[in-house]
Amino acid sequence: MPLSDHEQRILDEIEKNLYQEDRANARTSKDRKAAQRDERKRARLGALSFVAGFIGLFVFFYSTVVIVGVMAFAAMVLGIVLIAGAARSVGSPSDLVRRPADRLGRAFSEWEERVRGRYKKD
Repeated sequence: MPLSDHEQRILDEIEKNLYQEDRANARTSKDRKAAQRDERKRARLGALSFVAGFIGLFVFFYSTVVIVGVMAFAAMVLGIVLIAGAARSVGSPSDLVRRPADRLGRAFSEWEERVRGRYKKD
């Protein structure tokens, strides 16, 4: 549901005031959005490369020209690498990814202290 003109003006004014008050945060937000756009483009390029390689693989089976098969395989690998790289860099800053590791580290530290306390010589 699109915003009305009045709501859009209010939103623009709020964003303008926010950027004026906290320029560093606004710059970080813009950089993060630009990085996410780049990663989406990379994922799309990877998907396109994979599909082109897959089609090239069928062309190879039909024509039996080895170079076509090698190029198709390389395109598919490139596509997978691009998609995996985009997914990893988009998912890494998320708090959801870090939380289980933090919990596991804390649990291990607590266990280690209990064991050390049990066998500590007084």
